[in-house]
Amino acid sequence: MSPGGGRVALVCDWFLPRMGGVELHLRDLALALRRDGLDARIVTTTRGPDQVDGVPVHRVPASLFPIGGFAWSPRALAAVGRTLQEERFDVVHAHASVVSPVAYAGALAGARAGLPSLITFHSMLHRSAMLLGASEALLGWSRDRIVLSAVSSVVAAQAAHWMAGASVGVLPNGIDVAFWRQQRHDPPDGEVVVVTAMRLSRKKRALELVRAFADASRFVAGAPPLRLVIAGDGPDRAAVRRLAAELGIGERVTLAGQLSREALRALYATSHVFVLPSERESFGIAALEARAAGLPVVAMLASGARDFIRQGENGLLARDSAELSRFIARLALDASFRRYIAHRNAATAPPYDWADVVAQHRQLYGAAASLGTAGRRSSQP
Repeated sequence: MSPGGGRVALVCDWFLPRMGGVELHLRDLALALRRDGLDARIVTTTRGPDQVDGVPVHRVPASLFPIGGFAWSPRALAAVGRTLQEERFDVVHAHASVVSPVAYAGALAGARAGLPSLITFHSMLHRSAMLLGASEALLGWSRDRIVLSAVSSVVAAQAAHWMAGASVGVLPNGIDVAFWRQQRHDPPDGEVVVVTAMRLSRKKRALELVRAFADASRFVAGAPPLRLVIAGDGPDRAAVRRLAAELGIGERVTLAGQLSREALRALYATSHVFVLPSERESFGIAALEARAAGLPVVAMLASGARDFIRQGENGLLARDSAELSRFIARLALDASFRRYIAHRNAATAPPYDWADVVAQHRQLYGAAASLGTAGRRSSQP
């Protein structure tokens, strides 16, 4: 791939119009790469239009892929390979979780066609990472010179643990830092507003957040009064509302629903603390956006958020649900500490702006190209 331009295939199992964190990230990544002069395009099996927000989308027939983890058919691998060849891609960048047949097929097809190929893991792998090691042994990603990366140091360590001898780098998600810092963070005194942005689901631990908030509210005993605002929606919405009522905090919990980025930024400007309760958060982009907006962040130590939240500097990292509750109460009671972190976050931009993240992508694309060149040379008689 030339230093200036080149055509990049972002291969994924799921994409817009299906809504989710990875889908939105891939849209934003494609746009950022295109602004930097790369012809980034999506290759996926998700049905939908052939262009999303100006990004071309190549949709491979989903019927070619059998149901189940790693057992895709030769027809599916060939179909992805044909798309890569017909569209004359220069780089193949697959985006995967553990069970991602389309992404894995794309990376393999690209490598076997002699294209620089990469896989980035977007999900926590510890509960089923044994399958990852089995797939490496079966498919030989290292043998095919596929560059491996993950969105956080936590996921990179999990992937490396299950693939003997594999080197897994960190290729983080990105945000528009300037966008989140445009609105002044100046919440009013009095009621302390705790906010989160998350899918209301079991994996994201929405109910655990409500319990932790209830415990924190009892601990501070109304001095100051606390309010929890939850931005987002999902299957646990009714359960969240019901649990809040059962715990006697129904009037203190606001379910704001799915918000636009502009509305979310405005909400952060009048809030005091951001909380992300998920332990299986591979990166935690919502927490990063909140930090960029100037909010103190409470997140889980086990999550990928620990890459950009330093204990006592950008926020607090909890080891368990009990500590999550204590940290919410601490930031509510200790206004000086809360303001110190807020000032620090407002004054110091996190190093995850799209300009920096695109530069990291370009570096890794160059490394994949060099690795492929070296491999072809070593295989020559």
